[in-house]
Amino acid sequence: MSRFAYHIPILGYHRVGDLKGDHVPTVSRAAFGRQLTWLARRRFRIISLEEVASRLDESRSMPRRCAVLTFDDGYEETCTVAWPLLKRFGFPAAVFVTPAEVGLPGFATWEQVARMARDGMTIGSHTMHHSYLPLVSEERLMEELVESKRLIEQRIGRAVDFLSYPVGGFTPQAQAVIQQAGYRAACTTNRAVSRATLDRYALRRIKVTERDAHPLLLWAKVCGYYDAFRQLNQPH
Repeated sequence: MSRFAYHIPILGYHRVGDLKGDHVPTVSRAAFGRQLTWLARRRFRIISLEEVASRLDESRSMPRRCAVLTFDDGYEETCTVAWPLLKRFGFPAAVFVTPAEVGLPGFATWEQVARMARDGMTIGSHTMHHSYLPLVSEERLMEELVESKRLIEQRIGRAVDFLSYPVGGFTPQAQAVIQQAGYRAACTTNRAVSRATLDRYALRRIKVTERDAHPLLLWAKVCGYYDAFRQLNQPH
């Protein structure tokens, strides 16, 4: 199948807020606001991971001129900076949290995570300990993938249907566990077995940076054909 097949753009953010000079990929509040403004003015429809999963359930094609917004790690700024801006535009989004990191300095608290869930944010798992799954033993997979789901659901009082693989790494064993655990889909980075197919347990995402406030760069990432211009890595 052609490497130029259309794939719905799933944008992957980490922290939105002040640039702190650390290793965390960060998009400033101003740049994030410009990105959302650009998407709104060009009438992009921002859809939820729930809609993506439902379309996969029903074997329906993905809509064009749409995008999905996701956030990894559950930084405090996702609640205090990104979510208020998203609500201003009426855009849905998903945030993937790591239970072992919730409440640590710089990360959202359980109260904030639960408030985002009540407010309409999709909350997903980012494993229990932010573990790179290809290096995790089969014995630990249950804790990382199943127990994290159970704990988050207990804390927020809502189902957790989606997972994001830390650093994008996954294995067939991990995919089997999350399927058995009842996850509806899982997100990776630019890792994939095939360019052209849409694997619900390896939804490819596109990393968003500060530079993507530039309209041409943002357009390249949301046009639906970005895979044709980037190298896709193996799952692990």
